[in-house]
Amino acid sequence: MFKIVQQTRFMPNKKNREMKRILIICLTILLFGSFTGCGDSEKELKTQGNELVKKVEEYKKNTGKLPSGLKDMGLEESMEGPLFYERKDSVNYMIWFGTTLGESMIYYSDTKEWDYRLRGMGDKKPTKK
Repeated sequence: MFKIVQQTRFMPNKKNREMKRILIICLTILLFGSFTGCGDSEKELKTQGNELVKKVEEYKKNTGKLPSGLKDMGLEESMEGPLFYERKDSVNYMIWFGTTLGESMIYYSDTKEWDYRLRGMGDKKPTKK
């Protein structure tokens, strides 16, 4: 009798099929929602980043130099972000935000463009001898 009970326990029945279908539907909705929600968040952060670029450029226009940090412009700096600012040298800076784990969208002041790639900026080029 034990052997029969064990075999019927793993046989698919109507209730198991219904639960699997519900699980698949829920996972599909969750995955679809996560993909479509990310674009809006990134778009919003890029808009906020462009506003920060305007503030940095306004500060530079008024003072003749780049701010050393967000505090110089009266903004609160936070390790959690969502936006980050770094002055690279006297004329170049970067603004960035995280998009996914380990990935960022970066604004480079030398090109005045957003990019996903991390690159050097403001470094002196080696001279040929």
